[in-house]
Amino acid sequence: MLRNDCRYFRGDKPCRFKIVCDDCSHFASFSHKILIVKCRAQGDVLRTTPLLPALKRKYPQAFISWLVDEESMELLQNNPDIDRLYPLRLEDIMPLTVEKFDTLISLDKEPALASLATKISASQKFGFGMNEFGNLMIFNPAAEYAFRLGVDDELKFRRNQKTYQEIIHEAAEVEYRNDDYVFALADKDKKKAKEFFRKHRILSRKPAIGLNTGAGTKFETKQWPAEYFLKLIQLLEAKLKANVFLLGGQKERELNSDLERRAGGRVFNTGNDNSLLEFAGFLSLMDLVVTSDTLGMHLGIALKKKVVVLFGPTCPQEIELYGRGTKIFQGIPCSPCYKQTCPDPRCMREISPRRVFNKIRPLV
Repeated sequence: MLRNDCRYFRGDKPCRFKIVCDDCSHFASFSHKILIVKCRAQGDVLRTTPLLPALKRKYPQAFISWLVDEESMELLQNNPDIDRLYPLRLEDIMPLTVEKFDTLISLDKEPALASLATKISASQKFGFGMNEFGNLMIFNPAAEYAFRLGVDDELKFRRNQKTYQEIIHEAAEVEYRNDDYVFALADKDKKKAKEFFRKHRILSRKPAIGLNTGAGTKFETKQWPAEYFLKLIQLLEAKLKANVFLLGGQKERELNSDLERRAGGRVFNTGNDNSLLEFAGFLSLMDLVVTSDTLGMHLGIALKKKVVVLFGPTCPQEIELYGRGTKIFQGIPCSPCYKQTCPDPRCMREISPRRVFNKIRPLV
């Protein structure tokens, strides 16, 4: 008899063990179906993963599914606590319209995703949905605080002292125990970085410090000046004799090439054609990462790296570093502001290279 109550059963194809149910010794039951709707953005997807161990503690036999943007699939695909991933595509959303869940946790505030969460069938729902007026609503009273952070700048920018993880645990009504990110990086994803280290004969006795030079794709205001990176490179080489690595994507190609040229052989440029997981592979070999509030920061946290994070337009209090780093926030009167552009980004410009270096020194 086929066992569609097994967590490995698919129905449309053989399970991972390629054995028909009658003769299979891998049967694993589940008693609670959970769907997490958290699609946007990549860094936010990563910092939502601490919910998984909390859910496993509350529902030990849970079968956990996650609906996520296609661009973030790689960040979750090897996650040991996720039983099924649904990419945010029409053909993959359709099964959710007939599937029934015991628990739905909706953490995106975009109208389309909140509407979808409202339509999905679940015995209990937590987080955000959409009401008949076309406005965001909450499914449960415990999500009120997370909701208010989106509409009350004074609360979000000044008064809130909770991390994002505390906020979503509260909204999902699960116990918060300061769990780490859950992120699995395969050996093959580290291969390119390891080959780079071998090719350049990088000495392991020197600290490996990565400079994640970009500001992401949304907030230009998170960008630290190029001149400051150059000065920091000089300090790291002169004072710590460190191996310094330039990290970034396509957007940082010109910036990193210019820094490499001007640094005069003091840095290693890891390139700008790395896949997302290859980029994480380079981060995995760093002893410390300097970064602004970007996906690179979240990957560094997920990989349990020491991090020095430069904050300007966003809220440092929402970020949990798990005791493995430090935050630098100038705290000028107009920040945080969450503005994507600014004619005078003082909040980042007033963080000096010397100040960043002084934060790095005791960590390496």
